[in-house]
Amino acid sequence: MRMITTSHVTSALLAIALSLPVAAWAQTITVAATTQAAGSQRENVEQRIADMHATLQITAAQETQFNEFAQVMLDNAQAMQALLGKTTGSATTQSAVEILQGYLAVAQRHAQDVQKLSAAFGTLYASLTPEQQKAADEMFRSSTLRREQKQGG
Repeated sequence: MRMITTSHVTSALLAIALSLPVAAWAQTITVAATTQAAGSQRENVEQRIADMHATLQITAAQETQFNEFAQVMLDNAQAMQALLGKTTGSATTQSAVEILQGYLAVAQRHAQDVQKLSAAFGTLYASLTPEQQKAADEMFRSSTLRREQKQGG
């Protein structure tokens, strides 16, 4: 298994940031709390990538596709973290219009990132064996079901 790099952490941060409710994004948090949360998010992303690698039982022949997918995750997380960092702490002074524009920027970034992630995962998925594809399907279904339950859906 390859080492997880800082760029992998970044994509993972994006994935985590994208799962946060919009209301939580708009809350003001201190710089110290932001720094601590970013460190925790990096760890979560690294763990998610490692868990995916293990669950899918990635072979040496599949490493390139997996690493490309993981890199997209990390890049996406880094981009989202940067976008969220621009607005952290400013919600108390922003107008309603500015807050909505911030939501729009996050939604647009999310759409772009999911598109890139989907393409990268499609390439990885095509390289998986039927058993690995079944594991991937279950992993994504479980994740979707957990998110729906948290959102009351």
